[in-house]
Amino acid sequence: MASKFERFASAGKGNGLRATHEIHAGELLYTAEPLAYCVSNTCAKDFCHSCFSRRETLLRCSQCKLARYCDITCQKQAWSDHKRECKCLRSLHPRIPTDSVRLAARIIFRLLSPSQTSPGLCSLEEHESRKSLPPPLQK
Repeated sequence: MASKFERFASAGKGNGLRATHEIHAGELLYTAEPLAYCVSNTCAKDFCHSCFSRRETLLRCSQCKLARYCDITCQKQAWSDHKRECKCLRSLHPRIPTDSVRLAARIIFRLLSPSQTSPGLCSLEEHESRKSLPPPLQK
């Protein structure tokens, strides 16, 4: 089956996707694993940090006290992503970093782990669309 979209480069705006065929509402076009993710602090107690299921009763990480899991299976599945975060959260307890800080940390942890880093992630020029803009003013 032919792809229903194509990748294109737009001068000054970077890469994009556009439809090549009619697309119906609700039609699945593409799926991919996220580079990094984190459950928002506002709902961290209500959702599994591995499968995102909403549960009334979740197991809490005994170390950082923030991460929650449906069961030991979800906890083990999340451990490779949670391991470094857990250590950082323990050192900051009782303070909890913002969602943005936690997500940025997970991206950095992924970059520090060669087995989990994709070559495309390290070539950030591919993602840049503002190279031609002048540098910011110096104070």
